[in-house]
Amino acid sequence: ALFATYPAFSATAGSATSPDGKTRVDILSLKRTEGETVTLRFQVTNGGNDTYSMTLGNSRLVDMAGRRIYSPGLTSSGCSVSAGQQLACYAVFGAPPAGTQKMSVQFYEKLDLITDIPLGE
Repeated sequence: ALFATYPAFSATAGSATSPDGKTRVDILSLKRTEGETVTLRFQVTNGGNDTYSMTLGNSRLVDMAGRRIYSPGLTSSGCSVSAGQQLACYAVFGAPPAGTQKMSVQFYEKLDLITDIPLGE
């Protein structure tokens, strides 16, 4: 996913915390976008003493009801967050069928599955 820095957001659609409790990922939005795609925006907060890196090519959107898994189509090499910092990142996926209203997100960086993320228009 491409990444950029955004101001801190207060509203989240779901979150996951690393096993050591020092890093948190907050889902900011999951919305349908141009070209039959879905854009996932999330913020990583690193409360640890080392840089925290995510490999966004390993992330997945999971449609539990439709029993499908979506891999990102647009990614960069990752999302690296310096100690004590926050970084907003995003990934673009192929869109699920029109009737899909919620999805789950899996990052694979030892983070729990984030479930029931509303899919906005």
